[in-house]
Amino acid sequence: MHRILIENYIKQIKKNDIFNFGLKNDIELSDEEVELLYHYLNNYWEDLLYGDSRSVFLSMEKKLDKNQFLKIQSLFKEYYDKYQNFL
Repeated sequence: MHRILIENYIKQIKKNDIFNFGLKNDIELSDEEVELLYHYLNNYWEDLLYGDSRSVFLSMEKKLDKNQFLKIQSLFKEYYDKYQNFL
């Protein structure tokens, strides 16, 4: 049940939502970074939430600025820890 709700929510996320979420969390994303995060979110959300998120982050780390990557990874961990009981 939760997976279906999460999948439907992710399908509705726009690139602008990612940009604004980043700003709200003091992460200013370039267009290329937004595009990359949008791609990973839409294609690897199940791995991030239910599988091996380390492999996804290893792949992302190679494509993002180190400082941006660390901020994004930290933000993911914060929200994952906060909401993991609902997944």
